[in-house]
Amino acid sequence: MVKRTAVGAVMGIAVVAIAAAGCGTTEGNPKADEPDAATSEATTSATATTSETVAATPAGPPVGTATMEVRGGAGPVSIRYQINGGPEQTETNVTLPWQKQYPVYNEVQSSVTADGGDTRLICTITMDGNLLAFKSEPRPTCSFSYWG
Repeated sequence: MVKRTAVGAVMGIAVVAIAAAGCGTTEGNPKADEPDAATSEATTSATATTSETVAATPAGPPVGTATMEVRGGAGPVSIRYQINGGPEQTETNVTLPWQKQYPVYNEVQSSVTADGGDTRLICTITMDGNLLAFKSEPRPTCSFSYWG
C-alpha cells in the first residue's frame, strides 16, 4: 500500500512538473499577457469570419407551414428573426402578441429572438399544430430546423 501511494505521489509530481514546464515566460512576464501581432491578427480574422455567415438556400418543395410567435410582457419589444437560413430581419417597437407564418424547407434553420429587457417573454415555433420550440425567459430565442 505504501509503495502504491509513493508511486502515485511521484506520478502526481511529474504531471505538475510537466504542466509547469509548458507555462513558459518571457523576461518574467507570462506569454499570454502580451499577444503578438500574429495572434491579434488571427483573433481579428476569426471574429470577422464568424460574423459573416453564408445563408443556406432552401431546396425542393416546402414540407409544411410554421408559425413563429412571441407573447407576454406589456411594453413594446424588438424581434429579430431568420427564416429558412435567410437574412436576419428586425422589427422594433412591436406590440405583443406577434406572429409570423412561413413555409418550412428541409435542412435549413429558422429562429426568432425577442428583446423586451428583463421582462419574461414567451417564444414558440409550431408547425402543422405541433409545438417545435418553446422558451419562457427574458430575451428568449427559439430555433427550428426540419430534417426529414
